[in-house]
Amino acid sequence: MSWQNIDLTKINPQAEIIPEKTYTFELAPGAKYDERDPGRILVSASIVNDGEFTGRRVFFSYPDPESFNSKGNKNDWSAKALVRLLTAVGADLQEGEDPVSALNRAAGGRFTSKVTHSKPTEEYPNPRANLDIFNPKPAA
Repeated sequence: MSWQNIDLTKINPQAEIIPEKTYTFELAPGAKYDERDPGRILVSASIVNDGEFTGRRVFFSYPDPESFNSKGNKNDWSAKALVRLLTAVGADLQEGEDPVSALNRAAGGRFTSKVTHSKPTEEYPNPRANLDIFNPKPAA
């Protein structure tokens, strides 16, 4: 297949949104610090064993736990949520290890979590699939 065989007028630009439900995910390698927001950690995971959605990737992030959200509250929940994920995938936590290194070391580990849809906003008029980063569970 090449670009010469693609008729762009027949391509639907709307991405198919992952349905809301609980999935089993595999933590993907490549966690990194966000270049635009250096304290934020960017992470992704792929759906495993779920029919047509197998292999679909979800992206999520953890803000700097020392930063403050738009309401002026400290994002100290972020470190707790990240440790929950690492624990759910069975990673051995190592004292003093950089969180990005720990996530990349844990790549390939599996966990379950729910996907929910965001409500459309002026900035994001199309709903988006969001991973529940607060409640990851070990995969069965």
